[in-house]
Amino acid sequence: MNRAVFIDRDGTISEEVGYINHLSRFCLFPFSAAALRQLHANGYLVIVVTNQAGVARGYFSEEMVQAIHKRMTEELEASGATLDAIYYCAHHPSVGEPPYRRDCDCRKPRQAPA
Repeated sequence: MNRAVFIDRDGTISEEVGYINHLSRFCLFPFSAAALRQLHANGYLVIVVTNQAGVARGYFSEEMVQAIHKRMTEELEASGATLDAIYYCAHHPSVGEPPYRRDCDCRKPRQAPA
């Protein structure tokens, strides 16, 4: 059985600056790579989970989210840290146009059915 840590992106791995609608607004915390290396060294998978409702709101595209994740991955790898997976939700339950305005199963926090 694998052990895993699920980590939010904004405010945890990178600075919380509001909606990141340009690559220049993305900034990793200086301690992020070392923390992720330590998690891997202790046998954990490291998985990023992040809500990106700015897509639903029309502030930026999914391509921007993917570009930011590419930048994040490259910066971490340059410091010897890796991510095992990145998952994001581009939806919002009440804002935006379909297909992004919807009550989905990928938005966190999502309660599992009882």
